[in-house]
Amino acid sequence: MKAFTFLGTGKLHTSTYTFKEKDSQPTQFFAEAIIEFFNPESLYIFATESAAQESVSDDETTARLTFLNKLLGKRTKVVSVPIPEGSDETELWKIFNIVVEKIEDNDKVLFDITHGFRSLPFLTFLALAYVRKVKRDVEIERVIYGAYEAVERSDPKKPVFDLTPFVSLLDWLGAVTMFLQTGDARPIADLDVPAAIANALTNLSDSLLTNRTLEAQTAAFTFNGLNFAAPAPPFQMLVNQLKQSYQQMAVYNPSNSPRQSLKAQYLQIKWYVENQHYLQAITLIREWLISWRCLRDNTGWLDMGSRGNAETALSASSNSPFTVLDPAQMTASQLWDKCVTIRNDLAHCGMRYHPQGSANAVEEIKNLFNEFKEFAPNNLVP
Repeated sequence: MKAFTFLGTGKLHTSTYTFKEKDSQPTQFFAEAIIEFFNPESLYIFATESAAQESVSDDETTARLTFLNKLLGKRTKVVSVPIPEGSDETELWKIFNIVVEKIEDNDKVLFDITHGFRSLPFLTFLALAYVRKVKRDVEIERVIYGAYEAVERSDPKKPVFDLTPFVSLLDWLGAVTMFLQTGDARPIADLDVPAAIANALTNLSDSLLTNRTLEAQTAAFTFNGLNFAAPAPPFQMLVNQLKQSYQQMAVYNPSNSPRQSLKAQYLQIKWYVENQHYLQAITLIREWLISWRCLRDNTGWLDMGSRGNAETALSASSNSPFTVLDPAQMTASQLWDKCVTIRNDLAHCGMRYHPQGSANAVEEIKNLFNEFKEFAPNNLVP
């Protein structure tokens, strides 16, 4: 394990640090307590020039970094890392890069932010977030803080705060970002949430992303009926957003509730478009029109023969000049023609001469949905 710490410039005081009911030996340097508590294979000391040259005390003129290297060098490998003062944005980026460069693939790292001056603790957390995403199998063993000022100065024992649980907020940030951008809640399910909630979110996201429409409606119904009282605080902040995102597509036993399911499917299509799942959106619009025709003709909406007949009827109605259509049938047939053209182009993955460009296809799906949303809510079969 590598331990990273920063060298401070403040006046030194001898203290005993306490971590998980274990006391360190009295020391002026929290870095010594780090070695005692965590026994790292190496200790990286990040120090500005001014901190490195600061004397140990008025009576001891030895530079702090020199003194600390001698004090700790026999107990672990000490690596001194010079950093700029951080007096402007350019220097802050240099510090960030220096910290990141010291972390390699497969490293296990402890971060101590006790003496991080000004913005250095914040910069450290940014480095944590970065390396966990761009370097392979980096494990953040601990993030700690020697809380000298958390108790009265006269108290000889100073607590060590374990901030490691807050590193999980970085995972929550990534998971929430994914959810807000795509509606995919699977990364949230991988975090600190109860198994029932994790399973429901995974099933719901999987069914939505694979266009298992009735399965998604059942999963949404299950999710909305769960108990959300116990999960971790970051999840509690998301509960309302998750419920609002999924509750309108929730249907109990959708196979036996075709009209209710069709209404929820419209909202699911809307969700697909808003979350940029355009292929799922165009596919479900096509199936929605077939289901609508089945219900209008009072035939089995999940029966493959009935659906095939409805598909034929939609195609024939739009192509026959002799078929008399009511306004709803006319609009449905026009939507069908546009939908089929776009869907077929996408379903064949552009493997043809002169396929639609992706930008054009997305624009056409958006335009089709704008027409569809004028039709669907007003023509749900009673």
